[in-house]
Amino acid sequence: MSKTMQNLLSKDDSALVIFKAGQTVKGSIVDVTPSRTLLELPGGATGIITKREGAVYGDEAATDVGAEIEATVIDPENEQGLTMLSLRRASQDTAWAELSTIQDDERIIKVKIEEANKGGLMAKYKGLKAFLPVSQLMPMNYPRVEGADSAEILRKLQGHIGKEFAVRALNVDREQGKIIISEKLAHQTQMKETLKNIQIGDVVEGVVSGVVKFGLFVTFGGVEGLVHVSEMEWGHVSDPSKNHGIGDKVEVMIIGKEGDKLSFSIKQLSEDPWLKTAEAYSEGQEVTGKVTRWNDNGVFIEIASDVQGLFSIDQFDAERGSELTGNVKEGQEMTGKIAMINTDAHRLELTRV
Repeated sequence: MSKTMQNLLSKDDSALVIFKAGQTVKGSIVDVTPSRTLLELPGGATGIITKREGAVYGDEAATDVGAEIEATVIDPENEQGLTMLSLRRASQDTAWAELSTIQDDERIIKVKIEEANKGGLMAKYKGLKAFLPVSQLMPMNYPRVEGADSAEILRKLQGHIGKEFAVRALNVDREQGKIIISEKLAHQTQMKETLKNIQIGDVVEGVVSGVVKFGLFVTFGGVEGLVHVSEMEWGHVSDPSKNHGIGDKVEVMIIGKEGDKLSFSIKQLSEDPWLKTAEAYSEGQEVTGKVTRWNDNGVFIEIASDVQGLFSIDQFDAERGSELTGNVKEGQEMTGKIAMINTDAHRLELTRV
């Protein structure tokens, strides 16, 4: 037994204060060894902090003799007459209290991502584990995967390990030991401001946040919208990933806005090349082309490269495309008169002659 320990135990205990478990006390460090720390407490009591209970936020407490620290009582008096204390629990008590205030005040904090699972990300706030669900991630960080491939979702989420996220506390429940955080909430003000200030027709620069078979997801100002595959180029796009990847900067036009759902277009930022092609035609003009297909809308013919004509189905005394089979053949030449130049559908509406 050290001399310091002997001196502390030999004190007259008639004036000692007996503390209660869970109580927070302050004391001055009087002795430190690798395995424990001794404190002088109010009323002459002696407190002891073991190595395990001296860990704060996952690290061993670094304190010097004479320093005043705050700890939580876990045993008012052990077999040696010492008050068992915990810095670890004191730090957790402080962290829980802080998080509760942070939630009430709607403050933004930063956390570092340490783990990932299929449901979301795990972070720590001053030693306390916090869960960031997938649904509370910002669009740029959302693991967008086609076909709900759980392995791919997990792989993408694991890519966030080590990153620092700005979040808000969504739910702090000490009784259940649960802390739910949200990245979306932290950017809510920015998102609302962006949505308030944009209008249909505006042109903005964003970043590709997702590439799927039906188009591109693009984010800017904390919000996200979709460039449908039909709005990527004036021609047919078979593979959206061919010319675009996640992280690419792209300029888009806002063409739809419904609440926080946005629709974008890339192709409308350039002139429709079909309009130039259509200048060679006029209403009333006769044209000839070869049949390419037919359906319930009618018979389609190819007049020239990128120029298509349509005879409506009612011109064939039919109601369904199946009734046209036998009356028309693929490759058959047909002549018609231009009734209308349909710039929206990129085709010539024809009447039979």
